[in-house]
Amino acid sequence: MSAAGPDKSERDRDLDAEQEIDLGRLWRATIARWWLPVLGLVVGAIIGLIVSLGGGKQWKATTEIYLGQPLSVGGGAQISSAPTSLGLATAYINQLYARRIAAKKSGIPARKLDGKITVKPILGLTGTKIGQPAPLMLLSVTGAKGGEVKKAAAALAALVVTYFQPYSAQKIVIIQDRLNQELAQIGDINRRLKEAQDAQAKLAESPANAQLVANYAQIITTLSNERFASQSDITSARQSIAQARGVEQPRIVSPAVASNEGGPSRRSGVLIGAIIGFVLGLLAAILWEPIARTVRSHQADEQTAK
Repeated sequence: MSAAGPDKSERDRDLDAEQEIDLGRLWRATIARWWLPVLGLVVGAIIGLIVSLGGGKQWKATTEIYLGQPLSVGGGAQISSAPTSLGLATAYINQLYARRIAAKKSGIPARKLDGKITVKPILGLTGTKIGQPAPLMLLSVTGAKGGEVKKAAAALAALVVTYFQPYSAQKIVIIQDRLNQELAQIGDINRRLKEAQDAQAKLAESPANAQLVANYAQIITTLSNERFASQSDITSARQSIAQARGVEQPRIVSPAVASNEGGPSRRSGVLIGAIIGFVLGLLAAILWEPIARTVRSHQADEQTAK
């Protein structure tokens, strides 16, 4: 035991001495060729800056679309459910036809839009934790340029609105025609009512025309009732148009807005590049002499062999 103690202490001292020698050699090699880490630092920073400016950034344009809530005649029952509408919209947007239209409007090749279009339903307020889909959807397009993805998202949103619009648009046309008829009819009623009132006023000047005055009074009452009914129909038609436009008709709720989804920033790119370049330069400075010594040894061996 007593002999093992001194041997172990001597080995520890020798190991510490070797480590000090190695560290000293590495430090001297680094100081001798200090320009290699500095050069690596500068070159790495420049490369990092170029990479951060050149690519890797992704832009995402998102728009919110209201698919509409078609109702039956009279505004009673809902015609199609929200999940059905969302499924139709998703399938329609991902068709090649829709991608080609978006590509034409935005300048992005149609093949680059494949997999770059996403549709997500907006959940309505319900008592469950998951919630039920509302007739609202978020449409997003990702790409390398903000202006292009914004135009593509806007074009796809317009296609969706056009796709779901025919029913409510035709319904508005029909109700508007009925409204125009009621307005024309009430105009005719007002004209006849005024004529009857004027004739009654003239006949009322003579007591001999009491029967005629009573007859005109009946006519005036009938025309007033007709006018009241027409006014009620006009009010109902205008309410139906407002409902069709505000509830049933699809529309773009929020226009497409592009936002930067990240990618390497200029500062982080320069910093990472500088660190990598410095480390590589430091390794080059440390390994310079061993590599040079090995090369010289090989050259000497080759000359000896000759």
